[in-house]
Amino acid sequence: MQLHENDSYWAKNASKFDKHIHSDIEALVKKIGNDIGHVDRVLDVAAGTGVVSLELAKRVRQVDALDLEPKMISVAQKKADESRIVNISFHVQSAYELDFPDHIFDAIVILNSLHVMKAPDVALGEARRVIKPTGLLVAPTYCHAETAKSLDNYQRWASKSGHKSYYLFTCNSLCALISGCGFEVKKKRTVEIKHERQSQGMMLGYVVASPAPAAS
Repeated sequence: MQLHENDSYWAKNASKFDKHIHSDIEALVKKIGNDIGHVDRVLDVAAGTGVVSLELAKRVRQVDALDLEPKMISVAQKKADESRIVNISFHVQSAYELDFPDHIFDAIVILNSLHVMKAPDVALGEARRVIKPTGLLVAPTYCHAETAKSLDNYQRWASKSGHKSYYLFTCNSLCALISGCGFEVKKKRTVEIKHERQSQGMMLGYVVASPAPAAS
């Protein structure tokens, strides 16, 4: 689900990543699908084990799912094969250099990933390039600094898990980043997400945006 700079963490956790999917995440994934709707082609950036891609494949004609970690993509591909889903193309690829033509995607999803990128502005710039002028960007991202409690919960978990975030966003700072990369924020809200039944919650900023009109 995340594009990563600290590759060893993602490679190490690829095979067991889905075990941490909680009902909050499942509801989030369904909301993403509902917001995107029935469109032609969607790009899932930092697709991880394909949780979003498999849901979107029920609704859209074609999903392109990419992640930098081959082990994550391998898990996602296996899940698609087992479910006989044929309208997802999987790519081991960096979000910083998308191997797609300009303006071909109706929607782009970047779920829980911008905070673990060293250069999220580069990834958003590439997303801006390949999305259609009428397209939709859905970028739910952990905003660990939204509350003191959320930040403390994240830091405690990160110290045990080895997870690294390069950015500790608030929802407002996340929106500022997205807006600064050529998008207009259409809606935003914060929600508390729990990965495991007894875990402490962490705050997520649910942001939907569309390409800003080019300056005349």
